[in-house]
Amino acid sequence: MTEAAIYYDAARSGLGSDFLDDIQFAISAVRRQPEIGTNIGFGFRRVLVRRFPFSVVYFLDEGEVVVAAIAHHRRRPGHTRQRSSGLTTPRPPRFKTCV
Repeated sequence: MTEAAIYYDAARSGLGSDFLDDIQFAISAVRRQPEIGTNIGFGFRRVLVRRFPFSVVYFLDEGEVVVAAIAHHRRRPGHTRQRSSGLTTPRPPRFKTCV
């Protein structure tokens, strides 16, 4: 994610910050409404990031949102699922949901 922000900022000053803001906006939306994302199978859901070719991939674990990946749309299919299937400690950041 940091590399993408640096890339976008090099393309246009301030665009990297816009990218990070849009990622945060998507995560905040998921925290408010965990079911908002599209079910992509195996318990994972995704929500698209505004203006950028990325998705926030997440799953719900005991009422908490767990972000598994920030996935670029041009990555090979299954890349995120393969990375997420090997989740071990330390786990990705957890966010309490408003349920």
